[in-house]
Amino acid sequence: MTANSFLEYFLVLFGWLLNNALWNILISTGLFALPLVFKVLGIWLKVREEGADEGNKGVLALPRVEHALYVSFCVMLFCCIPLLPVDISTIKFDTSRAKQCGVSVPTPQNSGYKGLVNDFDGKTAEVPVWWYMLHMISKGITQAMIASIPCGDQLRQMRFDVQNTKIRDPIVLQEVQDFADQCYSRSYFKLKNSNTQLSDATINSVGWIGSSYFLNTGGYYDYYTSTSPRSQWPYDNARDSGYPDVGKGGYPTCKQWWSDGTNGLKARVLANMDESTKAELQRKFSKDQWEEMALRWLVSPRNVGLSGSGETYATGSSDVGSGLAFNVTRLVSTIGVGIKQAEALPGFDALKQALPMIQALLEMMIIIVIPVLMMFSAYEPKTVVTISFALFALIFITFWWELAGWLDDRMITILYDSMSAQGISNSSVPFAEFTSSTADGWIMNLVLGMMYVVFPMFWLTTLSWVGVKVGDMARAMSDGGKMPQAAGEEGGKAAAGAVKTAISKGVK
Repeated sequence: MTANSFLEYFLVLFGWLLNNALWNILISTGLFALPLVFKVLGIWLKVREEGADEGNKGVLALPRVEHALYVSFCVMLFCCIPLLPVDISTIKFDTSRAKQCGVSVPTPQNSGYKGLVNDFDGKTAEVPVWWYMLHMISKGITQAMIASIPCGDQLRQMRFDVQNTKIRDPIVLQEVQDFADQCYSRSYFKLKNSNTQLSDATINSVGWIGSSYFLNTGGYYDYYTSTSPRSQWPYDNARDSGYPDVGKGGYPTCKQWWSDGTNGLKARVLANMDESTKAELQRKFSKDQWEEMALRWLVSPRNVGLSGSGETYATGSSDVGSGLAFNVTRLVSTIGVGIKQAEALPGFDALKQALPMIQALLEMMIIIVIPVLMMFSAYEPKTVVTISFALFALIFITFWWELAGWLDDRMITILYDSMSAQGISNSSVPFAEFTSSTADGWIMNLVLGMMYVVFPMFWLTTLSWVGVKVGDMARAMSDGGKMPQAAGEEGGKAAAGAVKTAISKGVK
């Protein structure tokens, strides 16, 4: 038996443990035989209603009762009586897709679920033959279909991880503010006042405080310096002659302040990133690319505002300008467009994260109630077929999510590659703007929601259309995803509120 998610890894075993307990209760109380009594009684009553021309009623009743009991006993033997032992070491966490795509995935024992997994260590459940075979066949078909999908980059997950990174060190956070005031705003002001027209490449480069244009063009970051002493750099008479030596350090140039080894602001900002997120970025992109992608978000006004409880610098990222008119314009546009995106995107991310968890919980629920469903149906074979299709359909949903993820990656790649080719992107790295922004368009977000929710719903509805009664499970999956999506949107509203507060302060 295999599992595709950490939750499924132990919930399947937990479901079968409870399934065994429920079946033992039905056996020990004798309730399992009650449907058979009613079934035999129903056959006897039906035979009594038949006319004398049908023949001897006893002769008619006997084969019908035998047939009903034989079928029920076979169903009980294969679908109700636990026979094949399963424990936590028997269930295999499937990593074939991760290996196929070159992704390192920890085992459940080495993940945050280690404590829960250990709770089931040493406990053994037993699985009826039919459900054991069904699980293996369903997982085999699903994994074979998933293996036929090309590997994706999980770009939305990458952005989710990056945008959940905050600058934890308040000293570094204050330095980002200082750098924006003392270096970026001065350089940008000089750029605007010394040029009559800017090239597309320059426009795309100067949209954030770590601009390669300002770093590599003379007269900007190599000319301007910090206006307050920095303890990481000693006082240099040649460089700092215009500033007093107060014994608290020197006055590095903006280029030194940003780029110098481990003392540079760039390195200390990147130190806030989780190592696993950093490793994922390094696996997919070159050093310059992933650093710009991460830094554009980490030092953006929005993230600085969120990291610092709503306080943010006035200029930076794509928000370039000064004065009351600029702040009012930014306030109006942010409330009108950007805030709605900031509110909605966490909802989509939460939905994507929650759906596999809902799938594992529904799978556990079906496993637990199998004995009761079989008993209430009087061990009818058609009930076995319905439950089998429900379990297969639920397991196969994993394929639809993998397909949705791949399609989503391709659409994002097409959109941002084309933006970069047309020169309308604010970054030289195609995906840097995607990572540091939430403005990838309502249409793509709606399509994302459609693929992750409507694909499974349509799949389950199609099975219902051909006669398998599993359609209500589609509604359960959709309704189950509404709460985490709403919670994510509430989180987005809270984050947007922090940004609104900061902008309002700027207007005042």
